[in-house]
Amino acid sequence: MELQKKFDKWLEDEKFVTFANKRLKDEILHVPENHLLDPKHEELEEGFENYDCYAAPLATYLTYCLQLAKCSRNAKKRKRGIWWVYVQVHILGFYTKVFACEFENLVRMVNEEIMLILHSEYTQSLRTQRQ
Repeated sequence: MELQKKFDKWLEDEKFVTFANKRLKDEILHVPENHLLDPKHEELEEGFENYDCYAAPLATYLTYCLQLAKCSRNAKKRKRGIWWVYVQVHILGFYTKVFACEFENLVRMVNEEIMLILHSEYTQSLRTQRQ
């Protein structure tokens, strides 16, 4: 709940929202080479296209990838891994709502992580502008 209050406060800042929207758009549309699929993900996603029963394994795999990224000691790899999961969830689009029982926790976790990254990048850009 405490984290949600922070997010709500950040979202009141129009400059942050503008920054976040631009950054999200850039990541989703202009950085596809950073979001290459791994073989296991391709297999699960292909299965999901044909059979709904693949929803749970796909959500579990993406949750695993998110947790693995969060554990990385290398900050660049950690951010890249979190962004990769975010983009994969974004690509799934409305399926995350249709299969909410499988994807709900993953969507919440990845959105929280992305908000923290966005705010960190935003405050860093403000510091850079001031110098």
